[in-house]
Amino acid sequence: AVQANTIATQLYDTFNIAPWMTGMVTASVVGVVIIGGISRIGRVTSIVAPIMAGLYVAGALVILFLNFGSIPAAFATIFTEAFNPTSGVAGTGIGVFLLTMQFGVQRGLFSNEAGQGSAPIAHSAAKTDEPVSEGVVALLEPFIDTILICTMTGLVLVTTGAFTAKAPASFTPSGANVELLAPVVDEVGELVRYEGYDGPLPLEYVDGVSQNTDGASLGRYDLPVDTLFVDEAQTVPFEGRIELGDAGLVAVTSSGAAVEMIYGNTSRNVAPLTTLGFELGLEPIGLGWLGRWIVLLSVVLFAVSTSISWSYYGDRCANYLFGPRAILPFKAVFVVMHFVGAVLAVTTIWDLGDVALSLVTIPNVIALLLLSGTVVRLTDSYFDRKPWVENAEAHRKAKAEGRI
Repeated sequence: AVQANTIATQLYDTFNIAPWMTGMVTASVVGVVIIGGISRIGRVTSIVAPIMAGLYVAGALVILFLNFGSIPAAFATIFTEAFNPTSGVAGTGIGVFLLTMQFGVQRGLFSNEAGQGSAPIAHSAAKTDEPVSEGVVALLEPFIDTILICTMTGLVLVTTGAFTAKAPASFTPSGANVELLAPVVDEVGELVRYEGYDGPLPLEYVDGVSQNTDGASLGRYDLPVDTLFVDEAQTVPFEGRIELGDAGLVAVTSSGAAVEMIYGNTSRNVAPLTTLGFELGLEPIGLGWLGRWIVLLSVVLFAVSTSISWSYYGDRCANYLFGPRAILPFKAVFVVMHFVGAVLAVTTIWDLGDVALSLVTIPNVIALLLLSGTVVRLTDSYFDRKPWVENAEAHRKAKAEGRI
């Protein structure tokens, strides 16, 4: 569901494509692939994953090369903000370091699946006489996912200034991830965060700015839009009110006319934030437009390939618990939830995802602790025997004899 939501969010932000349309298309693609079984899954992901990783890493490396002198300062900013965050566009949060650590653990788990017990389901399908060798291969995944790719992404966002920048955006008042937000401040009046506003409506707007005494305003991706406009060039501020209609929030001008599309400079979040980072990073060499497409293609390929892989994990679990007859019903439910994930709000789907990951991780970590002695014995035996040397010699002889 999270992968589907990421694709839907990115396509909505880029092309204003309705999330339900994206969900229908991606759910159909995932459904066709997973019904084909593990061999088709393997063929698809073996092509998609390298293309995705290569494209994204190449773009990030170009940006970091262009901003090479800013990298040390970016690392300093990351560490400083982790331990003592300043009040930025999204506030500081309560708990300061504990909050940043919480988000780090949540996103780290989602990024590399370490400790969840999911990746071993795929690795167990590998044909090998040495389980430890497959475990060594598995060790590379968290390193590549989190240490390399996530670090490069973070450096791109900081060196380009995307994490604090605001960029033009267009959206409908009732669109996906659009809601009313109100600031939460601490005892000294410093911004802590934004939360959903459920106070009296309508919100009156004058010269594009909300006049609400609580500071409530229209927001997007959990962040407020400071000034609203009714034209793409942002020359005509919105004058009127935001109220609740039959299909959600609606914008009505002072003359009573409905406004279908709202424009404004907004801070970015989730996938659109990365898009902005790549656009700003490649702009100095005239390739800002390419940055948007790099992230878009990477997001789509990543999300689809990950959805396909996770379907296999659930497929094996359903078979283990309930037998072969449970596989097809599971796949049907999986495809339906992929669609549901596309149409839910970003905050809702990530909250559900974080809860689900914790429910998976806790029992698996307990199992890892109980099996740690067995792992140590198998690993020591593997490196003592050095079977890779014997295998290399056998391969050389077979090749010399023309058997391979």
